[in-house]
Order: sequence, then C-alpha cells, then structure tokens
Amino acid sequence: MSLEEFKKSCINYTPDEVVDRYLIEQPSYFFEHIHSPKGKEYEFKKEISKMLNVHIRDIVIVGSGKLGFSMKPDDSFSGLYSFIPFDGKKNKKSDLDIAIISSPLFDREMQNLYDHTNYAKVKWRERDSFTFYILKGRLTIRNLPGEFQFTKAVRDVQEKYRMEYGREVNLEIYKSWHYFETYHQQNVRSIQINLIA
Repeated sequence: MSLEEFKKSCINYTPDEVVDRYLIEQPSYFFEHIHSPKGKEYEFKKEISKMLNVHIRDIVIVGSGKLGFSMKPDDSFSGLYSFIPFDGKKNKKSDLDIAIISSPLFDREMQNLYDHTNYAKVKWRERDSFTFYILKGRLTIRNLPGEFQFTKAVRDVQEKYRMEYGREVNLEIYKSWHYFETYHQQNVRSIQINLIA
C-alpha cells in the first residue's frame, strides 16, 4: 500500500474502517519489505504470544513498521503530518512498535507499576504524565517513570528482538481492544482533518 492510497482511504473510509483495514488486518511493512526472509510475521507473533502468554491475535505491529511510514504528527507542529518513511531518518533505524492487547498482561504490569511507585521516589509531575496514558488503557515504557522497568517477560521480548533485528523494539500494552481501537481511530480522525484542511 502506498502513502497516497492510505491518504485516500483516510478521506473515503471511516476511522474504524481505516484502523481495521490497515493497522489490524494488513500484513506489516517490516515483514513484507525489510526483514529477510519475507513472511516471518506469523512466527514472530507466535513466539511473542508464548513468551507473554497472550493470544496471537492480540499482537499487532503498529507505527511505521506496520504501514511503511509514520502516522505521528510532526514534532514541531502537532497538526502537521510528515508521514516519515520507515528507516527514513538520517543515521537512525526506525523502532519496531508492537501493541499487545491483553487485560491480564496489563493488570500484571499495573501491579508492577504500583509496587514501583510505592517504593521509588516518583515526582508528582511524572505521575501526572503516565497517569494520563493509564486512564487511556495504555502502558508504554516511554510514558512511564524513567527508572521503571516492565516485568522480566516483557523485557525479554524487547531484548530478544532488539538483538535479532538490530533496532529498538517498543511494546505498548493495552487493557482491551476498545482502548487500542479508540486510540488509533482518534489519530486517523486527526489525519483526516489535516488532509481535508
């Protein structure tokens, strides 16, 4: 799928259709065009499902590794989308972002976070930052306290594939499909507004 096709789809389809078609159902760009040999996405997801004890259908590659370009707004202007290609930044490989949609895993990591904030000195401003994402049913390491670490099983997944693929691997853990779909649908709505304007 090209960027132009994606943009047309954002205008012609509803946000839930765009998320279903391109973020959930479509094979990922990383496993179709970057990682060799092609078609290893099933094995990748199956291994993660065993390591984290989650269903294989609850693992979704997101971001530029999924589409071939980023859906993030521009850092300098939040209303502008640059659609940066995968591995398109100078001297930096793109991260591989993986969403895990699992209530039991989310709850385990929430308990881990609770224990951490009980024993570590976490500033209230920092708490406000990660509390926002927790209320959105989403845990991602870049939005959590600096010294916090996910449980060993999650860290093992990140480290295994960081070594294997030679790039950062970020896991995002969602409480349910509602939170995952709503988050991405809101992003598609913002893109629609950007493209129409």
